Amino acid sequence: MNYVDYTIVGLFLGMTFFVGTYFYLWVKSGDDFYVAGRRITPFILASVIVVTNVNLYSFVGQSGIAYKQGISIIWQPWTGNMALVFAGLFIVPIYRRLRIRTIPELLERRYGKGIRTMVAVLWIFRLSFWLGIVLYTGVVAAQAITGNPSFTFWVLVIGGIAIVYTALGGMFAVAFTDVIQFILMLLGALIVLPLAMSLVDWWPGLMSQLPSDFMILVRNTGEFDWKFILAIFFLGLEWATVDQGLLQRAFSADSTKTAARGLVLAGIITTPFALLWIIPGIAASILHPGLANPDSAVPTLLRSLLPHGVLGLVICGLLSAQLSTIAGNLNGVATMITSDIYESIFNRKADNKAILIVARIMTFAVGIGMILFAYWVPKMGGAVEAYLTLIAIMDMPLFIIAVVYGLFWKRCNWQGAIAGYFAGATAGIIGEFFLNYSFNQNTFLTAAIALVVTPTISGLTRRPDEHKIAEVWQAKHVTDEEVKTGQVFNIIPVTAFGKTSLAVLFTGLSLFIIGLVMGNYNTSTASYLAVTGMIVFFIGGLSRTLAD
Repeated sequence: MNYVDYTIVGLFLGMTFFVGTYFYLWVKSGDDFYVAGRRITPFILASVIVVTNVNLYSFVGQSGIAYKQGISIIWQPWTGNMALVFAGLFIVPIYRRLRIRTIPELLERRYGKGIRTMVAVLWIFRLSFWLGIVLYTGVVAAQAITGNPSFTFWVLVIGGIAIVYTALGGMFAVAFTDVIQFILMLLGALIVLPLAMSLVDWWPGLMSQLPSDFMILVRNTGEFDWKFILAIFFLGLEWATVDQGLLQRAFSADSTKTAARGLVLAGIITTPFALLWIIPGIAASILHPGLANPDSAVPTLLRSLLPHGVLGLVICGLLSAQLSTIAGNLNGVATMITSDIYESIFNRKADNKAILIVARIMTFAVGIGMILFAYWVPKMGGAVEAYLTLIAIMDMPLFIIAVVYGLFWKRCNWQGAIAGYFAGATAGIIGEFFLNYSFNQNTFLTAAIALVVTPTISGLTRRPDEHKIAEVWQAKHVTDEEVKTGQVFNIIPVTAFGKTSLAVLFTGLSLFIIGLVMGNYNTSTASYLAVTGMIVFFIGGLSRTLAD
């Protein structure tokens, strides 16, 4: 980098800081800070979810795996995008009708206050660690691109800007800066891909220089084989249905239909984006072989590839994705602390002034925790390894108690939910640190234990009060507000077109799963069938949002 690049990046950071802090004037209440007053439109919602879903974890962590092991890591973002479509059509409309602000709040309405507090405390830690991973990937990229090796300097620059504008502007700042960052991120990625491909002689040249299995999408062996894809698909469902940083954007939608359409559009739009960081990571394995840290593959490629000025613009695009993810998750964790602990336990009659003060203090506190966790990530083997370890242990049990049983089995009670969550997470800890299970094995283990323990304990203890949980079950149906505003969204479609769209969606899902299973037999058809199934799934999902 030279002075031109630093000037461009400096202007971008200054503009982001100004725009983010400007929305300080818009924030008058807790709902303004948490969910932007529930005034987010479909395009803005899709944009902010896309930018949240695409960050330097993708450009550094996933491209680093592609550098080492090939294209199959692309299924991590792809299955996550399929999960966004599923959640948008079937789960998030329930949340939006309940007008909740956090997932622990959902758990209180379904089970009780105790489980709300328990999960909030655990997930404050979990999301803070995820923020540390995201910040770490930004620092690695900045070190490789700029040549400035100071870890602490980049931690403070990247983390500090995101912390301040999020604390001041809340979800308004997050949402509106995300739109700007979405455009810059797309611009930067579109510059890098063709330049990298031209240096390896485009697709024929790339294929001729790679190991024979590098471009197989569905493999029968290896760390990222068909079992990994199946495991990450289930974890994608969990992420899209209980992740606070993601869902807080959906909670900000101006209607149930907007929430559904926003998630579906975000999932579809983001899918081709994955090629914009996976393919450059693979090209870097040819152009810069033997890197000591694979996470530096794309940053090294950028530094060697781009002329000054253009490099500054591309760095702005990458920083855009990074700042968006950090800001959104900071806002999510601060919301959990303020809403699920402060307002719920310590000050139930807190006024808007007190709520905003606490929310902003908590944003700074979580930001400090994020910075501390960023130093821990390298000790866990890098960004992807650290993240997969975390989600394999903590995430599936929450999905089981909150969504699988919480929304679809009335007999489940708080005793079963708590027992199921802790049993699943404990099994994950044992599998990871004592039995040395793989990510795939640990994901299925934690889910299986929670699936068995939750109904077992629920059956042995008192039946929940059906009047208390009636509100959750009622949220599956269209509300009077939707009818009055004309923004009706039926989870189960009532029109012929809607039913046909749903049939197409499940046909695509079936083809996708069949393709994965065929991967066990090392057939060339497996990859084609899985990708075809994904595309059909998206077609069905998009069509479904156009019907009542």
